[in-house]
Amino acid sequence: MKAGKSLSVIGIDFGTTNTAVVRITQESDNRIQTEHLGENGVGPFASIIAIPKEGGKLVFGREVRERRIELSETHYIISSLKTYIGSDREIISGKNRYSGEDVTCAFFKYLRKNIQKNYKLDIKEAALAFPVDFSAKARRALKRAAEKAGIRLSGFSVESTAAYIANRNNEEIYKAYRRVMIIDCGGGTLDISVLDLQGTKVYENSVYGEKIGGDDIDLEIAYRLHARLATNYDVDLSFDEMDAGNKDKLISACEKAKIGFSFDEEDAIISLKKYGAFGDATVTLSYATFKDIVIPIIKSRVLKAISNAMKIAQVSASGMDAVIMAGGSSGLKPFAHAVANIFGSDKIILPDNTAWSVAAGAALLASTDGEYMLNDDLGVLLSDGTVYPVFRKNADCVGSKAGPINFSLTEDTQNAHFIFTNKENTLVYGKLNINAKGFLQENMQLAAKIDQDQTATVFIRNRYMGEDYHKKIEINRLTFYYDLAGLPEDADEF
Repeated sequence: MKAGKSLSVIGIDFGTTNTAVVRITQESDNRIQTEHLGENGVGPFASIIAIPKEGGKLVFGREVRERRIELSETHYIISSLKTYIGSDREIISGKNRYSGEDVTCAFFKYLRKNIQKNYKLDIKEAALAFPVDFSAKARRALKRAAEKAGIRLSGFSVESTAAYIANRNNEEIYKAYRRVMIIDCGGGTLDISVLDLQGTKVYENSVYGEKIGGDDIDLEIAYRLHARLATNYDVDLSFDEMDAGNKDKLISACEKAKIGFSFDEEDAIISLKKYGAFGDATVTLSYATFKDIVIPIIKSRVLKAISNAMKIAQVSASGMDAVIMAGGSSGLKPFAHAVANIFGSDKIILPDNTAWSVAAGAALLASTDGEYMLNDDLGVLLSDGTVYPVFRKNADCVGSKAGPINFSLTEDTQNAHFIFTNKENTLVYGKLNINAKGFLQENMQLAAKIDQDQTATVFIRNRYMGEDYHKKIEINRLTFYYDLAGLPEDADEF
């Protein structure tokens, strides 16, 4: 942002459980203010839709969450909306068929209409944060869904990096810090950024993502409690055999119990009305049982992801100056304790307003005048072990194009292997096999671009196999650096 310039930018954090929308405004004196655009003027939007089984009007957000048990009798409850985008799943409602893109578009239309009603603000453009592991297919489907809803996406950023940008002025985050890790664990995804901070520049040394989050914990608790109910009520019926409505009842109750354990460790009594063959059923979940369920998930999935992120960044736990815990699931006590055991409790930072920070960070990044520059080369591994750079660190950015670049076979083979890696060949982004005739010096052409959604698309042609023969690969998990020189230091709390 530049002084003397009035700006208004919207950021959206399209979450598995909740979707946050934040408006960042800057006045001529260079101060910025943030406004949380909540559902019906309250908290973040509930990322949930109820689709009638026999066709009819869709129900959205908090109304679904509040009427979930009632609606589950007549509706399909889509409670992890983000997991549908980019997938091949469909929901059949009467004569209608809804793809992940369709339901996401409908949700964005609801979000836009709700904000227009409550804030007199029509969102026509916004910046979006996405999970690290969101595929190119999912990113593009998300972009199409938003644009069909009338929202043009002006910028993309990784959720965990966006969370840091929003919290960079937190009083616990010192300017002297050099290396910071952000762990953003939400309802369905775990996103990790290892950042190198140099003045106003933020370098992503690694970004790492896993499809693991609070929903996985809820489901595991539901399986365990259902098994106990089967014993207590002598009903020989597995959880997988229950209908969707009853599954949803138990999962929803498990989610509430999990959230309750974030505040105290008292036993949670779960009461279910009309739980299939069980009738009205009650079961108790103790905190000890909750820990027994959660800790193995944390150890096998979360801690492994943290280790992988540090390995890619070539840094140890002792080399981290601070670890910022963002996302709703980060508040779970077993989670916080496990992370503290790795880094030490003195390095753990739990900022306020984590529900809004990713959306705020996305808006702030989109408001800067700088380009999203690559923080590592993306190249092709050659037969002699060197890496030929297709895109270069500090030189290429979102929007850059490369090629055509000519490659030739160095041995008699009918299958040319292209391995895409970073400058030091320590991280393989992907592999592509190209059919060949087997002639030495057989020419192949590579062309590539980095799209707005931070995905690199690489095309390789081999005209020896036919004029139209080509293959492509889409690469995510690229790392970038951002210059925040244009952002004021006295930003409001998010």
